[in-house]
Amino acid sequence: MRPQSTRTIYAGLALAALLGSGLAQAASSPFQLTGSTDSGPLAGTVFSGSFAYDASPVVGDFSGSVALQAFQLQFAGQTYDLASADAPATAMFEAGQFIGLDYTDADSADAGLRPWLSLVPSLTGQFADAYLAYQGADGLGGFGSYSISAVPEPGQWALLLGGLALVGVAGRRSR
Repeated sequence: MRPQSTRTIYAGLALAALLGSGLAQAASSPFQLTGSTDSGPLAGTVFSGSFAYDASPVVGDFSGSVALQAFQLQFAGQTYDLASADAPATAMFEAGQFIGLDYTDADSADAGLRPWLSLVPSLTGQFADAYLAYQGADGLGGFGSYSISAVPEPGQWALLLGGLALVGVAGRRSR
């Protein structure tokens, strides 16, 4: 292997390590939330949103809540966010496992236009039991379930592309 190609590979590895170290220090955990209602007058209504929280307190068998840093949910044509919450919105954990979100907006002056809404964490310690509850102006309400997925951060994509580029360079140099 020529000295120039060795320097290129080492420079690439150093860049990947630098990008990776920034990711290891990132404490905010962004997620996507998607679901649908399965009962009540709005049965079949799809909802989606996103949220983030500081993951640094969630270590080991942590049980408790962590305040959400960001939250937005689209439901029944309305947007719910941290500003509309009736109390601090939190991510809930039991024994180190995420068990759902705790969020309530039940003070709309017109529940017919903007249904009252709550995201309720699991009471059994299993995320699968977390749910959404809503109530309209007529007093009728329903429930829904949701799932979450992590949002890849731009640095993760850069690290992946950088690694693929290094593999390509190494393969090309070995021919």
